[in-house]
Amino acid sequence: MQAVWFKGLNTKTAKEERRKELLSYRQAFEALQGHLQQWEKHTTGADYNSPSWAYKQADQIGYNRAIQDVLKLIDIKEK
Repeated sequence: MQAVWFKGLNTKTAKEERRKELLSYRQAFEALQGHLQQWEKHTTGADYNSPSWAYKQADQIGYNRAIQDVLKLIDIKEK
């Protein structure tokens, strides 16, 4: 579980409540992970005939990086 989920929570009780809350969302997070992984796999091939192919590729890389950030955030498995 990412520490960002507990930012601003000062007491152990508040952190434990947040942990329980997040764990109750496990099924929703797992469903969301599946959708995000499919979106990440849906990449457009590089169209080198287009003069803007590098911009399209950079956009795709940024899109996938954002998806990876969200996937890390919603990975709430106990570690």
